[in-house]
Amino acid sequence: MVIAVIAKVTPEIAKVPKMEQVISAGCAAHGILLAAHALGLGAMWRSGKYAFDPVVRKGLSLDEDDEVVAFIYLGTLGGRHKPVPQHTIADFVERWD
Repeated sequence: MVIAVIAKVTPEIAKVPKMEQVISAGCAAHGILLAAHALGLGAMWRSGKYAFDPVVRKGLSLDEDDEVVAFIYLGTLGGRHKPVPQHTIADFVERWD
């Protein structure tokens, strides 16, 4: 499955700049990746040239200001996978006095 994450940019909403609208869509894409991982699914975020391709944009019925933020590929994991290393919080956190 491929999920297209689109920032439906609304320029007339001056209170929320375009950059924040696009970043919000990016946060939503990140949430999808986290949820997929929690469900044991494989997920990968891609963008690249197809995010800017006029044929793709037309197929998605995007307006001129809209932005393709991500194509998220979802699927079940197959084959062998490396074990995930176990860490403690001390591996990443240090207390400053």
